[in-house]
Amino acid sequence: MTKTRKTIVKREQFPVTENWRVRAFPKGTVDLSAYVDARDPGGRWAIKGQMILPNSPPVAVIGGTNLIVSVGKYLVGDMLIDRVGYDTGLTYHAIGSDNTAVVVADTTLTVEEARKAVTTKSRLLNVITYSTFFTAAESTYNIKESGIFGHSTAGAGADSGILFSHYLAAFDNSLGTYDLTYDYILTIG
Repeated sequence: MTKTRKTIVKREQFPVTENWRVRAFPKGTVDLSAYVDARDPGGRWAIKGQMILPNSPPVAVIGGTNLIVSVGKYLVGDMLIDRVGYDTGLTYHAIGSDNTAVVVADTTLTVEEARKAVTTKSRLLNVITYSTFFTAAESTYNIKESGIFGHSTAGAGADSGILFSHYLAAFDNSLGTYDLTYDYILTIG
């Protein structure tokens, strides 16, 4: 007699959902707070960086989903096993001017125009948000792509560090009319 075995299908227990949002504010209507590094005693929330404080509602908000590229997945794996240089997390956000379709093999933006250190990193339960504030003068481009970078080699120079995520985010700010806040949102689980 042959025994029948039931096949057990494992459900993914650690899914990651990633989204982005760009908020455009009239030039000069956003303030930044003093530096904050806080966590609630229960560990439910944490915040690090400067709070982005708009004085008026955004004039435009766009958003969508994005692609975590292969080298970005490797970056997370190397951070989890504590490889040298991989203990700094995601630290820079870049904007670019090319709308070539993003693919999992990307390692840089197609045409990087500007980048800044992430302004605020926050976590509420299992949702992590990286917010980067660009003044109008820092973002005078016809922006078509964005990406977030990590590793100890990530810096202010174009293409430095390891690309975690690349996405198309079209917003024409070539006249320097708007201050822009880029929110990169990761939901784990």
